Amino acid sequence: MNDKQIEQAKNTYIGRLFTLGGSTLFFIGSLIAAIVGYQAYIDAVNAKQTE
Repeated sequence: MNDKQIEQAKNTYIGRLFTLGGSTLFFIGSLIAAIVGYQAYIDAVNAKQTE
């Protein structure tokens, strides 16, 4: 491999790492939003039942 191919492979690798990191953060954020939404729904149902 020449220097240009090595540099291109390095840039591709770094780009894929950033993509993986962003996807992971999006997944974790979605999971947190779903948990918070579910808890709010359960609290609303329980508040309605106690009236």
